[in-house]
Amino acid sequence: MLFSPRKYILHLFVCVIFEKDKHIVRAHSVKNSKLINTYEKTFEEKEKLMSYVKSLVSDFQLYYVALFFDKQIQGIVPSSSLKDMNNFGINSKNIRSIVLENARLYSSISAINECKDYFEDYGGVDFLYSPLALLSYCISKEISKDSTKLSLCIYRHSYCVAVIICKGREIYFGSFFDLSPKDSDLDKKTQQESENAEEIQSDDVNIENYDLDGLDNLLDDKLDDIKYKSSIKNDLSDFGDDMQMCSYVFMSLKEFYDNPLYKGNFIDEIVIFDNENISSAVLSYIENEIFLEPRLVQIDTLELMNELMRKELNI
Repeated sequence: MLFSPRKYILHLFVCVIFEKDKHIVRAHSVKNSKLINTYEKTFEEKEKLMSYVKSLVSDFQLYYVALFFDKQIQGIVPSSSLKDMNNFGINSKNIRSIVLENARLYSSISAINECKDYFEDYGGVDFLYSPLALLSYCISKEISKDSTKLSLCIYRHSYCVAVIICKGREIYFGSFFDLSPKDSDLDKKTQQESENAEEIQSDDVNIENYDLDGLDNLLDDKLDDIKYKSSIKNDLSDFGDDMQMCSYVFMSLKEFYDNPLYKGNFIDEIVIFDNENISSAVLSYIENEIFLEPRLVQIDTLELMNELMRKELNI
């Protein structure tokens, strides 16, 4: 085996995820295959996260940046040949693709360039990790290469879902869905009540004309009411996202069964790789609909990205 001096230099591996309400960065410094330090922060604004990353990497001679690639225009076709892309309605001239086992993972050139351009002033981005690629990696770790079972594998991270149907490592079908929530009437109502409460607290009033204890109690009751409604909103939002996820999964399964391109047989098992906390009620719902009990595997998207970076770089 050749000597690799890179292993003995301090490296920084930076993983970034942009979400709707928060943006997360987790970085690991590594030397000689040993973890030296971990850095993790969450930001409300993308620009602040990017400035933090730029400052962080400036202390390292060797660093790599990976982004969770959640653009809608991505997918998998069950063939490694570019010539077969058109058979699945994909124009190979407008996409970039890589071979993934026996299949080809693709995304639009414009979506990829958008991510690259965003990082242009912050040192660049080295890796884009699609949920479909992360799901394939999870499958390689969890399902035997020689398995004869036809497996429906689901990857859930916050607002997006990736689906792969495979036998062992052979991919038969793949799809990706965005679950980004849209503003609901309940969202708007709760936000309006919150703004009204802030106005109550900030209005320039003559407090000599008010019973201060009564005013404090009024404010406390109002804020408690807002917190309660916000909690209900979040619960309903989570439930709605879970049901939407199920709907997309069932739709994918129907396409797999109905489309002659996929020559779909009935699946033998369901495996859910979950970065969230999917409820037992949702698992029961899936089981009742498909007549198979899902197997749940808890995963950490940021850790998977870090693993894959180091694996690809052999560090």
